[in-house]
Amino acid sequence: MKRFAIGLVLVLGLPGARHAPVADEATRVVVQLKWHHQTQFAGHYVADRLGLYAREGLAVEHRPWTTGDPSPVERVVSGGATVGITSQTQFLIDRQRGAPVVAVAAVYQKSPVAFFALKGSGIRRPQDFAGKTIAFAPTHELHLRAMLKRLGIDFASLRRVPYGFDLRPFYRGEVAIMAGYVMNQPVDARLDGHEVTVVLPSDYRVRTYDDIVFTSEETLRRDPALVERWLRATLQGWRRAIEQPEQAVAATLSVDPSRRRDKELAMLLESIPLIRTGEHPIGWMTRAVWDEAARMLVEERLLPQPPDLDQAYTTRILERVYAR
Repeated sequence: MKRFAIGLVLVLGLPGARHAPVADEATRVVVQLKWHHQTQFAGHYVADRLGLYAREGLAVEHRPWTTGDPSPVERVVSGGATVGITSQTQFLIDRQRGAPVVAVAAVYQKSPVAFFALKGSGIRRPQDFAGKTIAFAPTHELHLRAMLKRLGIDFASLRRVPYGFDLRPFYRGEVAIMAGYVMNQPVDARLDGHEVTVVLPSDYRVRTYDDIVFTSEETLRRDPALVERWLRATLQGWRRAIEQPEQAVAATLSVDPSRRRDKELAMLLESIPLIRTGEHPIGWMTRAVWDEAARMLVEERLLPQPPDLDQAYTTRILERVYAR
């Protein structure tokens, strides 16, 4: 019956909500984002703009993150936020260090970590990386190593150079391969007039989630209905954002008018295939992907031992959201 219900969701999409009655005074929810306001979080802004949170009796604040701030996990653990968003790998590392947090959904069903090269470079696949200059940050290294290992390519054959957000060395050919998020730096390069070839580790059997949605163990234990109400509205917001990208960009710009409309739209269009893969409902999580992420971290000695995944994440809230 559970498999049937999930299949039905895949055909029909997210069901209409049976909303909780709006209270005289809405319950406040603080969401700590993992970066600044942009269409990476468009589903949240759409849910707010369409009144989906208000229908659930919620008043939601979305807080951007900047370098130097406490991490989303730290904010949730300290009680400064109700819900947080972070990468799956960082979530598992923080969880193993003792952070009492639980993942309840995964927005990106495929990781947006990407490696890209100029079209004229002749670099089209990972096998072309050997001997080339490459710039990547620690946040990209795990996926790079895992992809190369699966293909039997020696990581030491790459010539690593310093990483930065300035793409001019890449345009000048000083860096052959750049790392980034597929909806970020490659989009910047195209908007600057440079055609690029993008390599996604997720196309080479490196399966991890990203933009993990989590809350504290205490919140989940004390008020699971609150988490359910918030998640229901958020997933509805994501469905609307995917169906109507232009309106999702408008919702994003209403939060931060300084953002470039053309880039925000391009970012969202690049994100959609990673969020709605057709394999599972939006936000869904499977044990296989969690096992894969944990195994990668142990292999690269970023975790001393496999974490207790039964405690790290739950699909219980997702099941309730999609059952209604």
